[in-house]
Amino acid sequence: MIQSEFKNVFDPKSVTGILLSSISSGATFECNEHSNSKSFGNINQVLLKCNRELAALDTEFLSDLNEQTFTNVSFTKVGNDQLLIQFDPLNQDGRYEINLKSVVSGFGETLSQDMYPIIVDTQLPVISLTNYLPITDYTFFSSRYWDFASSEPLNQFGSPLLSGSLASSIVIRSIQKIDDSNFRVYFETNFVSNEPGSLTIAFPNAEDKALNNVTNSITIRLIGLVPGPTLHYGRSEFEAFQNQNGDVIAIYGYNSSAEILRRGTNDFILTNPSLPEIHRGERGVMLDGKRLFITGGLKIYASTALPESYIFDTETTSFVQSGSMVQPRHMHDIVKLPNGKVMVIGGIKDYTPVLPGLYFTTLNSAEIYDPIAETFTEITNRMMSPRSFSCSVVLNDGRVFIVGGTDGIFAPKDTTEFYDPMTESFSWGPSLPIPVAALKCLKLTDGNVLIYGAQLSNLSNATMLFDVAKNRVMTVANSLYRREWSMALELPDGGVLFYGGAYRYNTSEPSRTIEKLDYGKSNSFYVMGMSRTSISKHSGVKFSDGTFLFLGGESGGMFNHGTEYYGLIE
Repeated sequence: MIQSEFKNVFDPKSVTGILLSSISSGATFECNEHSNSKSFGNINQVLLKCNRELAALDTEFLSDLNEQTFTNVSFTKVGNDQLLIQFDPLNQDGRYEINLKSVVSGFGETLSQDMYPIIVDTQLPVISLTNYLPITDYTFFSSRYWDFASSEPLNQFGSPLLSGSLASSIVIRSIQKIDDSNFRVYFETNFVSNEPGSLTIAFPNAEDKALNNVTNSITIRLIGLVPGPTLHYGRSEFEAFQNQNGDVIAIYGYNSSAEILRRGTNDFILTNPSLPEIHRGERGVMLDGKRLFITGGLKIYASTALPESYIFDTETTSFVQSGSMVQPRHMHDIVKLPNGKVMVIGGIKDYTPVLPGLYFTTLNSAEIYDPIAETFTEITNRMMSPRSFSCSVVLNDGRVFIVGGTDGIFAPKDTTEFYDPMTESFSWGPSLPIPVAALKCLKLTDGNVLIYGAQLSNLSNATMLFDVAKNRVMTVANSLYRREWSMALELPDGGVLFYGGAYRYNTSEPSRTIEKLDYGKSNSFYVMGMSRTSISKHSGVKFSDGTFLFLGGESGGMFNHGTEYYGLIE
């Protein structure tokens, strides 16, 4: 309330005041700042210009009215019609009000608006993408919209401006306002490949409520496919290996030779053009940082598998025989146990590949290779079931998990089993949702096992997961396309990239389509773009920096000599 000595009959809120003010002026008494109530930077004074001559001011009373809002505030009349207000600097954004009660004109009028606002807005708004990784992959476009968040409420959010190598493939369609600080932008894409690229998003049409423009931009770097070096020989149904140096070894796979891509170089070197003949069905594992152990396989037109094993030194490229298995085997499994020994599991002993009389004998035995003594010892206990075309992985607790397979042509299994190295015994594992054979297993970072790529799977798109903690196998997701003989590797963000694969040996489309399993999140498959070639029966390795190299395989019934990197940044 205004003190009694400042009350007067000229108050425009009174009848008398209204009559007197109408005589003195047709406009109400007011004082305004030229900045239109918007201020920038640290504020420590305001100069108000009034449309009337000011009467004498009680500046101490005004200071007392405002001391709770402003520190060291003072009021000074400048000339006849200006009021200078000074105070300690305001450096926090917000809306402040100066109380101007008791300010009167020379005619005794009080102000029409006696609370004067000061808006301090020194912070520039910053816009960010919600849930965005600085280096991402093409699933960034899968949802077909982006969610943006502003650091403060915006007065306007217009269409973002796109630039960069990927900008020409993106068309923005509409913008949805969620609230003053959150906006959704819908778009369309038209990518012919998913090469590495970049996209910069700027916001020239966005400003906050103090009309400060958004000045930041967001640059997105996308990983993708780039051509790699050419193999000397085409290879199919094989596994590529890495040594301790990160060198990539391509060996056998329908060709009795070996070639190496040394880390940091651009060409494969043919190191061993004439290895002992193995047509297909061999299995290998790295013994240590440099020695690769190769077992079994089948010669061309042969009816009995090979018992021999070999050690390939990936540094010196020497290749020597290292004992023979107790049983000849091909299409078997091989894993390295925690104690450094190697377990060879199941497989086919003999094979008649033509009709009539087509058959093969599947083994229910396993044996242990000692790399120091270079000897094989058959495990006394038998497997729970004969298995070939199966897959096996060593779990984090040391047990070996053996999945699916077949013991008769086109008769996939829906069973699994464990081998415990401590007791040297086999036991049944959980059942599979569907029978599978000619499949692959990928142990994930969390210790669970992904089961995929089955050729013999009753025409299913299922990707299964062995949950170790729950001791059960479940279908985690169905891929968009059939992916027999595909290759899956774990991405740095925890997702799984599926590259290549075929529909019942058909290596034409859609095996060019790359998919990502959003593992552990939505558990859905997303299209990642297109590879350059339809491919299946290929291999792949993952480098320590997260980059993948896919190599070999078959394309259109022909051996593929090409390779592709995935993960390089533009």
